[in-house]
Amino acid sequence: MPDSSSPSGAHDEDEHRAPRWVKASAGIAVLLVVVFVVVHLAGGGMVGHAP
Repeated sequence: MPDSSSPSGAHDEDEHRAPRWVKASAGIAVLLVVVFVVVHLAGGGMVGHAP
């Protein structure tokens, strides 16, 4: 088992982390989906598209 206090162990963890812009984009996408679902459950979404 590799020693996590060694520089190579810390470097391996950094390689598996997502960049900040990926986390921010995912957060914004999740927020948009939540807003979309809430608007539709509230009955205010896409009113003009109903037959």
